[in-house]
Amino acid sequence: MSYQVYALRYAEKDLKECQFFFREASQAPLTLHYYLWVILGGPHPLVVDTGFAAAEAQRREARKWVSPAEMLARVGVKAAEVPVTLISHLHWDHWGGRGFFPGSQFWVQREELAFWTGVGGQYEVFRMFAIPESLAELVRLNYAGRVRLVEGEVEVLPGVTAHWVGGHTAGLQIVSVPTARGRVVLTSDASHYYRNIERRDPVQIVTSLPQMLRGFDRIDELAGASRLVVVGHDPEVARRFDEVEPGIVRIA
Repeated sequence: MSYQVYALRYAEKDLKECQFFFREASQAPLTLHYYLWVILGGPHPLVVDTGFAAAEAQRREARKWVSPAEMLARVGVKAAEVPVTLISHLHWDHWGGRGFFPGSQFWVQREELAFWTGVGGQYEVFRMFAIPESLAELVRLNYAGRVRLVEGEVEVLPGVTAHWVGGHTAGLQIVSVPTARGRVVLTSDASHYYRNIERRDPVQIVTSLPQMLRGFDRIDELAGASRLVVVGHDPEVARRFDEVEPGIVRIA
């Protein structure tokens, strides 16, 4: 089966390189693009990550926020009717928009859930990247049968596979998708920027540096010769692939 993949940009934020890359002193400006991803062509749309809501955009000083549900509607997908949403990890910008998907079952790595409902809350260095209310909601959704805990590597749709890599967070998962152009790898925050994977240059936000570095290797293995790697926050995504209209990038 061959799928179509889109990256949907719904917000932006400006930082400096020294705030982001590992042992980086440069004060050069750095722009983050916030994306969620949608996979079409299967029995139903499959969304990767939920984005975040307007209140969190204001609190975190993200600009040009557009509702993730609106971005999905632009490619013909009704967020309220998406039956499965893969959650790469539980940081605020990937899990905070779960309310846009009232009909979804959320697939999360077991190790990710255990970390953020346990040790992650014990240290301020981790707490700053999570929304406690969103994590509390995750427990309620779990009891409502709307969370599927997965471990390691799991096929989500025929040929579409989630792969645990860890590193940035304890249970971070990436997604590989067969397309007419070749296999697409959606790295989410296993590689925020192309600089991370292409230079083996990590970010500062990390639970395991060795896992993060091995994750770069795993992305390369999965991508193979097609090199259809879609990183998590890089404005370069829109230049390397086909931005068919503002914020909508057709990957394959």
